[in-house]
Amino acid sequence: MTIKERFVQLCDVASTTGEALENVVMKLLEQNNFNIQDVCGQGYDGAANMSGRYNGLQSRIQRQNERALYVHCHAHCLNLVLVESAKSNKHFVDFFTVVERLYTFIANSTKRHAAFVDTQKAMNPDQRVLELQRLSDTRWSCREDALKTIRKVLPAALQYLRDLRECDPPDLAAGEAKMLLSSIDFEFLLCLEIATPVFMETSVASKVLQQDDLDLAAAYSVLDGVLKRVVELRRDNQFSQIYNTATTIAEENDISIPTNIPGRQRKVPAKLKYTSKSAREDDAVQTLEEYYRGRTYYTFLDRLRQELERRFYGEGKTRDIVMSLQRLTDPEQWKDIGQGVDTAHSLCEFYGLQGEETNLQTELRVFHASYKCPKRTVKSMLEVFKENNANVIFPTLFKLIKIYATLPVSTAAVERSFSKLKLVKSRLRNQCGQERLSDLLLLAIEKDIGIDKKEVLKIFVEMAPNRRLLL
Repeated sequence: MTIKERFVQLCDVASTTGEALENVVMKLLEQNNFNIQDVCGQGYDGAANMSGRYNGLQSRIQRQNERALYVHCHAHCLNLVLVESAKSNKHFVDFFTVVERLYTFIANSTKRHAAFVDTQKAMNPDQRVLELQRLSDTRWSCREDALKTIRKVLPAALQYLRDLRECDPPDLAAGEAKMLLSSIDFEFLLCLEIATPVFMETSVASKVLQQDDLDLAAAYSVLDGVLKRVVELRRDNQFSQIYNTATTIAEENDISIPTNIPGRQRKVPAKLKYTSKSAREDDAVQTLEEYYRGRTYYTFLDRLRQELERRFYGEGKTRDIVMSLQRLTDPEQWKDIGQGVDTAHSLCEFYGLQGEETNLQTELRVFHASYKCPKRTVKSMLEVFKENNANVIFPTLFKLIKIYATLPVSTAAVERSFSKLKLVKSRLRNQCGQERLSDLLLLAIEKDIGIDKKEVLKIFVEMAPNRRLLL
């Protein structure tokens, strides 16, 4: 038993307001004989006209069907988490600015790009030449490739900038090369070593969240793992390893390591002025490593954790229902008779199953005691239902599991249809009409649906009985 996501139609939208989009959606549902009351979920990005609480499309749909839960695309949410984390302190703001400037400086000039390639070949003749990657403004999880490339080619990039600065006669770009060299300092190396492993792990989660057959239970399992890794990274020994690695790289590339703590030193409070020396020392940062650990490393990870918890585990009616549905897949929640009373009550009340709370609790206890799902996912539970014909024995649970499996995780499949649109609407089909373009997209996207050629031929004959068909 699987959940299928299908492309229905390409719609022309004259206005992007919430009201105009609602009219388009309702017209589409009516044309395809879909009942709005059968909709159990809706997934969009975070744009105001889509996710607005009062006039957004999701709120307008919920006025007609309050059970149509709005789920913000999890891939977009993870992207926003990284965006906000990068703004946590000035060190990371400066770091990503320098990374983008370095790419622009080398990649936007054919001459400089060729010289950078020659520098790589001269320093590492046995290794493959790597290209600097552009930082994506929308897909922050893709910045992992850019950061990994910079870690590998940093010695070659520094050597090229130094050669360009010292060349005789002076190059016109020598001044910009000098500014880049001064920007690639110890703080840059430290931010690079901090951000790269974090972006590598969130990139794995982002790719998982964009899978076609992913359900919300599996998505939250992945997010739980990311959150757990963030907590594990926030340890003194983890930062000590990162700090030592950055120090080693700085020494190997002749980058000076600061000896004084940056910025203005904090003034000793008056109440501590006449106390012992140890009390004054405890109040201030003692070493450079402590400074970067508190101001850079912990600040970045704390903001990352806060954003993950706020965007994926925050408060709200939708979050409460989704978390209640998530508990259906956890056997530990239904071992004892008194467990899960609130969960069963909230779900039955929301989905109009009043009076079924006791039956739902009983079905969950018996189901988890009778069958062992290999994974705590909706897909695994649906396979158990199919193999054992358990939907007859547990009808209430089966209905809720189907709803949970139908709720959208991300809008990646929708965005892939726009990628297909670029292939279908080529230069030769530039004058293609809206209806024909939508039909061509349907054929290109839903290739796994079989087509009865005899029925197609019959339709052609009925449409043009006096025309000769060449097949």
